[in-house]
Amino acid sequence: MSKYHRLKHQKTRRALVVKKQAKPLFVDRLTYIVALVEPAITIPQLYLIFHDKTAEGIALSSWVGYQVFTLIWLWYGIAHKEKVIIVYQFSWLVLQTGVIIGGLMYGAKWA
Repeated sequence: MSKYHRLKHQKTRRALVVKKQAKPLFVDRLTYIVALVEPAITIPQLYLIFHDKTAEGIALSSWVGYQVFTLIWLWYGIAHKEKVIIVYQFSWLVLQTGVIIGGLMYGAKWA
């Protein structure tokens, strides 16, 4: 076996050993739960907007600002293949879009 192939084989074996040793921590699992639950807390806001057909008290400028930063974070998560960031930011993207649409439909202020 050539020196190149031996080094390549050793690096591959080291990578496999490192992956086997890396056990998901409780905080890693908890982060996935939070990534779904935290954005879901916005669902009652969406319900009120569409059920009552009013966006009183909603500042569209804030929600559009959140949306811009969410898109940047989503881009970062995709670029770095960070699944928890992708899940979290995609969840926010969907729900914030609903708030923005409801705000536009039912007269939210831009201030």
